Amino acid sequence: MSFTFLILYSSQESLFQGYTLIENAIILAAGTGSRLKPLTDHAPKCLTEINGNPIMINALESLQCTGVSRCTIVVGYLADVVQRNIGKRFGKIEISYVLNDRFSSTNDMYSLWLARHSLESGCILLEGDIFFRAQTLLRALADNSNRSCYLAGRYNGKMDEILIYADERNLIESIEVLRGKGGEQTPHHYMSTGVLIIQPAFGTLFSRWLTDSVRRNDVHLLFDDVLGEHIHDEKLYISEVEQSEWVEIDNIDDVAEAELTFANAQR
Repeated sequence: MSFTFLILYSSQESLFQGYTLIENAIILAAGTGSRLKPLTDHAPKCLTEINGNPIMINALESLQCTGVSRCTIVVGYLADVVQRNIGKRFGKIEISYVLNDRFSSTNDMYSLWLARHSLESGCILLEGDIFFRAQTLLRALADNSNRSCYLAGRYNGKMDEILIYADERNLIESIEVLRGKGGEQTPHHYMSTGVLIIQPAFGTLFSRWLTDSVRRNDVHLLFDDVLGEHIHDEKLYISEVEQSEWVEIDNIDDVAEAELTFANAQR
């Protein structure tokens, strides 16, 4: 399997104006993607194509637009396929890999814990199944210079989402994983896009919280469970995005939705 891709460039002065440059990124891509079978029989979910563009390539293109120079990809299921197709460099981004060899029995908090050293330096954190627009990330960085934020859309009532409640200042007050249920819909309730901007101070604390959970052997949790437990220990804000700006790819229907949403879309 091989991919061709377009890398987007701009002048550094115009591209990074308005926010403090974050040089690190983490992409969590260890899962099996079982709900996407047969597409994931021979390639992991992060290489699923949306209108011919793999999810991982779209993420790296978007990260390059922000000025990220280093990206850690946490791999697990079919790790060699990811490494063979993505390689050690994407344009100006240096790529490194961390292997979660327990991917079948752990969740994304454990994958993130394995990449905690990058987290502690401050990073853009991405789940490996999110297809989104580069301009969405650029706007969030410009609007949240020097503060940590969670990119999120208004909660639409779906079950099994990450439900986030924020006050009138967009400061997050609670994060709940809706396992097998829906949640309350108000103007202050949001849902996760799977994208966070983490400043170093927050990342250092987040690393400690993850370490505490691993020591308790709570490796089956989502990182959102850990954030929810500690949300009052450090400030994390909402950066609101429109529903048309991202799609989480969990199943075949999501692929169809994303291809429609991003058909002929301007990045």
